[in-house]
Amino acid sequence: MKRGQISLDFLFAVTLITITMLNLAYIADSERAHSETFDTIAKLKAFSIDVRDSVVKVYTAGEGFTVRKELPINLDAGDRVTVSLVAPDSVVVNATIGGRGYRVIQKSPVPIYENTSVTLTATDKDFEIVATYNETGGRLDVTLSP
Repeated sequence: MKRGQISLDFLFAVTLITITMLNLAYIADSERAHSETFDTIAKLKAFSIDVRDSVVKVYTAGEGFTVRKELPINLDAGDRVTVSLVAPDSVVVNATIGGRGYRVIQKSPVPIYENTSVTLTATDKDFEIVATYNETGGRLDVTLSP
């Protein structure tokens, strides 16, 4: 072999190393995306459990009791989270974050008589859970209000 000449074996080795490095970069980027999705799902799950527990607290405290909640997730423009109380016993959180849709459902141990919902955005991230006495039904209603 002459000086300055590259062998075919060397070129093949460099090609294999380059392909391996590109695959590692692709796997790392894919895992990062999966971990971000898992982080969002975990935060929404924790938030839905917090809302469910707050509904129970408001219901047990009785008429006139109010709890203010704030979304613990940073939202960008175009992202939204809808929190709903669905009769007879569900707390539903629907979210569109980063162009992906998420849905978390929690079963409430206290009855929910009225369907209500609030939509949270980047500029409006808080809402209230309110207990009011319904005289016509003779029951305590837990509702959401912005």
